[in-house]
Amino acid sequence: MAFWGYRPVLPEFEMEDPKGDFRTSEVIEQYHLSGRALYMPGGGFSWKYLPLDRIRGVIPGRERRDEESAMGGYHIEQPTVRVIHEGGVEILTLESAREADRLFSLLKKNY
Repeated sequence: MAFWGYRPVLPEFEMEDPKGDFRTSEVIEQYHLSGRALYMPGGGFSWKYLPLDRIRGVIPGRERRDEESAMGGYHIEQPTVRVIHEGGVEILTLESAREADRLFSLLKKNY
């Protein structure tokens, strides 16, 4: 894992000048979406990216997490967007259903 920089999800997905492309991206919670790629936090100050032309499908969903507190257990549901690509699946978890719908629509339109 690189502490700085931009790296592709898979080595064969490498694209030219991801840093310049990242600067043109739109921010949707912790994700960035440009006209060429989806950028996801990669740990530290690095980003991993997935070129939009490598996306094969996008599926909206929900994730359920069980939590415990001093008063008892509870669960949290968060919206997700599953991004299917040639090498696997990236599951993007968001806080806001509105932002998840927006990200889903933009990804669906661009691939």
